[in-house]
This record gives sequence, structure tokens and C-alpha cells, in this order.
Amino acid sequence: MNILAKLLIVVGCLVLVGCGNENIETLDPTNQPNVSEGTGENQTNEEEIIDENKEAINVYLFWGDGCHICENLMAYFDTLEEEYGNYYNLVKYEVWYNEENNNLMHEVGNKLNQTYFAVPFLVIGDEVIVGYNNSKDNYIKEKIIEEYNNGEYIDVVEQIKSSLN
Repeated sequence: MNILAKLLIVVGCLVLVGCGNENIETLDPTNQPNVSEGTGENQTNEEEIIDENKEAINVYLFWGDGCHICENLMAYFDTLEEEYGNYYNLVKYEVWYNEENNNLMHEVGNKLNQTYFAVPFLVIGDEVIVGYNNSKDNYIKEKIIEEYNNGEYIDVVEQIKSSLN
């Protein structure tokens, strides 16, 4: 077995282990957003959309085919679509069966100083959110609004894709 095949097996195992953890913050709390409900601290008012005519931002979801947590996150994005769909484009990359997408996820994570890789791996602006449960719903929505309103939004994934070509 060559070294690339061994590496893919190891990465696949790590990703599989990560998908089973619904509360990833307990594994690496330093790389997760502070999600506080009801405190009003660091929360954006949903009404604070500055310019509804701006171009939508890209939100990137690196996911695994068969990952039930990834499916739950995609279902959450379905609930956002009607009210917030004009503010973001959800760009999905399946990483368990696509080596190129898996490599892209790692390039993005390395660029953003991410040390833990598991799916779902969500990129909004220059922030990575690993894992998912419904306690992250408000934070994800607020982060989309914040990045949409940010006059200096940087599409890190597009930058990396452009540099790889």
C-alpha cells in the first residue's frame, strides 16, 4: 500500500470520528465560536441588514456523504433559505469520497489556523465552524449577516482555489 493510500485511510478515519461527535466544542474549545443564547453579548440583531442590494457572500460547507450531522446542518440551511437566501450562497463540497475536495478543506483549514478537521466543516468569511448542533443556529445566521454587512468580506476559499490553479 503506498503512502497516499495510507494517508487517505488515516484522514478518512479522523473525519469519520469527527462526524460522530455532535458537540465538537468539547474536543477543542479554543477553535469554536462562543455561542451564548439570550445574553445579547456579541449578537447581531437580525434586522441589521445594511444593504439588501449587495452581492451574496459564499458560505462553504465541507461535508461527508452519509454524515447525519451534515444532513442536519443542510436542513437548517433549508430553513434559512426563504428569509436569508439573498444574503448567501451555500457552496457544498463532499470530502469523504472526493480527494480533491478533502485537500481543499485542509488547505482552507490550514490557512485559517484550524487544527481540528471533521465534518461538517463550515466556512463563513474567515471563520471555521466544525461540527453542528442546533445550539449553533443563531450564531451561524448572525455570522452570515455580519459577513454580508462586512465591507471587507474576503472569500478565503476562492482565494485558495485561485492559487491552486
